[in-house]
Formats: sequence, C-alpha cells, structure tokens
Amino acid sequence: MKTFISSRISDYWLEELKKHLDVDFYDWSQEGLLEPKDFLERAKDSQVIITESDMISDDTLRAAKDLFVIADFRGTVININIDLATELGIVIMNTPGRNADAVADLTIAFMIMAARKVIPAMDALHEGLWAKNGRYWMYTNHQGYDLPGKVVGLIGLGAIGRLVANRLQGFKARVIGYDPFVSKEEAAQFGVELVSQEEVFSQSDFVSLHVPLNENTRDMYGKNELELMKPEAYLINTSRAAVFVENELIEFLQQGKIAGAALDVYHSEPLDTDYPLFNIPNVICTPHIGGATLDVVAHQCEIGVTSLLRFLNGENPSNIINPLAIEKSRQKMSQSKA
Repeated sequence: MKTFISSRISDYWLEELKKHLDVDFYDWSQEGLLEPKDFLERAKDSQVIITESDMISDDTLRAAKDLFVIADFRGTVININIDLATELGIVIMNTPGRNADAVADLTIAFMIMAARKVIPAMDALHEGLWAKNGRYWMYTNHQGYDLPGKVVGLIGLGAIGRLVANRLQGFKARVIGYDPFVSKEEAAQFGVELVSQEEVFSQSDFVSLHVPLNENTRDMYGKNELELMKPEAYLINTSRAAVFVENELIEFLQQGKIAGAALDVYHSEPLDTDYPLFNIPNVICTPHIGGATLDVVAHQCEIGVTSLLRFLNGENPSNIINPLAIEKSRQKMSQSKA
C-alpha cells in the first residue's frame, strides 16, 4: 500500500512500517512544511497518510481517491476536516497522550518559576542590579513562595491534568479541580478534590488550564472568571489560548490584578516582538514548547504506528476519532488489496 509520511518518526518505527507498506517519507522538521499544493501532489496516490503538523486540505482529501486511513500524530486533530474525511470513508487516528508528560513537566516548571520569581531575578542579575544594590538586595526583592501547602486548581482532568496532579503530590500541595466529565470518586483516585469551576478560580494559589479547544470551550473564560482570582494567585496556561477571550486576558494581566501568569500558547502564533505581554515582569511567555521534547517523538510513533498496524490487521483501535468512517474505509482498503 502506498503510504506518505510527513511526520517526524524514529528510524525504528520507519523501518517497521517499511516491512508492511510502500513508504514515501518527507521529514518536515528537517525540510520545512510542504505547501498545500505540494502536499497534495505528494499524497494524491496514497492509501495511507501519516502526518503531524501539515494542514491537510479538503482538496487533498478529495484528490486522494484511494486514501482510507490517516494516522495524525497529534493529541487533538485540528489539521483535517473530520466531517469530510468521514464522508469520504477516511478513518483518522490521533495519538492521545503523546505529549502529556512533557506538558505536565512544563506546567510544574511554570509554577515553580512563577512562585520563585525566577525570570525577574535572572533579568535583575543580567542588568547588574545585584552588584549595584548589594549582596542582600536580590534576596529581599525577589522573595517568592513555596509550593507545599498551596492550593493548586486544575481546569480539565484529562491525561495532562491527571499527570500534573500526580506530580503535585510530591509537593504536598492541596489539589482541587473541575471537569464536568469526571466524578468525585474518580478525581479522588488521582488526588484531586472535585469542586465547581468558580471555586477553582477563587480558591487557588495557582490556576492551571488543561482544556481542549472545541466549539464548547472557545472563549469560555474571560474577565468574569479572572476577577474571581486572589491577588496573590498565578494563572498557568499550557493548553489552548483560545479558551480565553484574548483582549480580556491581556487587559487583566496588564492591570496586574494577580501575582503573575505563565503562558505557552497564544491566539496567533508565532508572536511578533511587540506582543503586549512581553514587557510585563510577572508574566512568563514561552514559544509553545510544551510538547517539544525528544521523548514526544518516541511516544507518538509508538502510539500512532501501533494503532495503524492494528487497523490494517482488522482491529478498530480506540483512538479512531471518526468511527462512522470505518465501514467505508474498510471497503476502500479491500479494494486497494484486490
């Protein structure tokens, strides 16, 4: 079966696929993302596509007449028209949890960096203020907080939220959370006290977002929720920027109504140097690096390739996100084998 791969993939899993499929491999991380027309030309004769960061156009889906399955090395599939793929009999598999550990690690790092004022302290050091103001000036002007005993509120208790909660047990923090799809009993199993959304914002010393972006969560939070936060609290967002109303979030942080924030996601990426939050000392901004670890590539390969091979062998893995496409997809697969 002709297979076009445009994702990062380890040598081991690439060789494993070559045992079963006729592979055309393009590594976007080394050569840059393909233009939509170039992706279409490369993929139009494929039965199988493995992708990661490419936006697969509707034209590509329609042009690839024999295509019956796409393995998308992402947690949330935002780069494919799922409805059209389903209509055309193209099964889509995602790779849930591929970067969960990486994002959870960064979330904890953000909490520590914010609480201990790491960035302002580094800036003061580089500006010569330690030498200028004396040995103890840094100590008295950059005092922060310990995590033990603090209240950490998690919005969203999926794979990443649960890993964050697990890590926080070692810090002896009280962890509260909100997720309409999780029961109190289930939350308690991973050390989270389930409360209302309002209580998370109002009670927490750290509010950390772990919410997928969809039609129900877009612009879900804004001034009303932020105003509930304590003045000494910190906001952490490593999920999706668009769950906040952008102008309300920026205005709120500019007014300095909370102790600080740490953000890894933005409404428009990449950012220009004039982004309004760059010059606020208590706001940490990183360039969407939550999932940028070498281990993530290994995770996504194992999840994605294993699921794909299972599907090709007649199984229906649980990470098929459009099960209504399965019947037609299998018909197309049978025709490709004929």
